[in-house]
This record gives sequence, C-alpha cells and structure tokens, in this order.
Amino acid sequence: MKVVLLIHDGDVVMHALGLVLREEGYAVETAKSSTDTQCVNADLVLMHAHSPELLRTNAIIDLKLQLATRAPLYLFASQPDEQLKQRADLLGADGYLSTEWGFRRVLSLVRFAVRSKAATLPPNPTDATFNALNRIIVLDDHAGARNRLVTELRNQGYAVEGAADLAGLEKLYETMSPDVILTDVVLAGVPGDQICRQLKSRIVDRKIPIVLVSGLPESDLKVRAERAGADAYFRKQDGLPKLIQMLEGLLSEIVF
Repeated sequence: MKVVLLIHDGDVVMHALGLVLREEGYAVETAKSSTDTQCVNADLVLMHAHSPELLRTNAIIDLKLQLATRAPLYLFASQPDEQLKQRADLLGADGYLSTEWGFRRVLSLVRFAVRSKAATLPPNPTDATFNALNRIIVLDDHAGARNRLVTELRNQGYAVEGAADLAGLEKLYETMSPDVILTDVVLAGVPGDQICRQLKSRIVDRKIPIVLVSGLPESDLKVRAERAGADAYFRKQDGLPKLIQMLEGLLSEIVF
C-alpha cells in the first residue's frame, strides 16, 4: 500500500483530500509539521506551500533529511497555478498542486507522483534526472509549444525532455530510454507520422508507445495515425486532462 504524508495545519480541503485518498486505497499519514510525524516510508509528501518551515534557506533539502525520505515533496495551496509554480520553483520542490483543481485532477497527479517514486529504474550515471519510470520525449519544432507541453507534463510527475528534430530525438532516446514518445505531425522536414513509421521499424527491443499530436481535424489525424502505426493520437484542442488520461492508459499497458 502506497503512503501519502500530508503536512498541514488544519486545512479543511486537505483533510477532505485525506479521506478521498484513503478511499482510493492509499495509506494516509497527517501531521501539523515535519517534526510532528514518525512517518519514514512515505511515497509522496504534500506540504502547505506557505508553511513557516519553508521560510528558511534550503528548506526542502532539510525537510527531506529530517523526514529521512527520498519521496517527491509537492507543495499545495489554494492559489493560481502560476503563483504556485513560481513558489515551487523558488523552493526547489518536486512539484505542486492547487486545491482549486478539484479532486479528480489532484488524484491523477498523486497517482503519477507515487508511481514515479515507487517504481524507479537504476540511475543513469550520465544524467540522474532521468531516474524515473515515466519518461517521455516531446518532439515539436515549435519551441514555445514544445516547452509548454514539457513543463505541463513535468508538473504531472513525469520525467520529460523536448526535441526539435529527429536528430535531437535520437540523442535523447539513447540517454533517456523513454516510455512514451509524443511527436507533432506537422514538422519542418520529416513529418511526425513518417518519423513514427521509421521508429516503429527500428525499435524492436521493447514496446514504446508513440502518440501523434496535431491540431488537424480528428478524421484526418486518425487516418494518419493508423497509416503510421501510431499507438494513439491526440488533438491539441482536447486539452491536458485528456492527454494525461491517455498517457496513464498507455503506461499501464507497458510490461517491463
């Protein structure tokens, strides 16, 4: 049973989240501060973003040492995403969640964060940041769109890197050993569906789902995905929650 440690000082919403997590099958430990718990086996730590304990320098590192945990530590608060993200980045937290998102989205993030911690692979000596199960490469030649999707997926608990072209993708493939590849269809040079066909013919050591991403009409995108042998397709207009749901389904089918 996976363990989630909630550190908050009487937050009503987080108390309710604790009840929901227990109904989902998690073991939930609660504490008013990091010094008020004996929990040493947490798979995820959720802590209020404005706790007094976070005011000191190197607070996140100190907290993890104090809790004797290597689990992801996420901040929570009821404030806009951008403000919460800035605070998480400033403090060096592993991620964040907003109590304004609703339990469904929060539970999705918890599942990914716990899975990422609980099912790690041996560290890659060239880059320890890739030491996580859910590794994703995003291929898109539009820097803004690529970086935005990379950031959004990282906030959901994935280890994600972006590539601008086929050469960049192949380089990342060697260092990351990805679990999923997301590629835009409309790329300068070689189209994403053609890249998908090439990868499917070359990658034979294990199953790596490839998802075609585009703003094309669904009927067109579906045909291109089927012809390319893609495992799934995603329309950009459908939004992040639907993409997360798709990724969760693809990852659950992978057998290592």
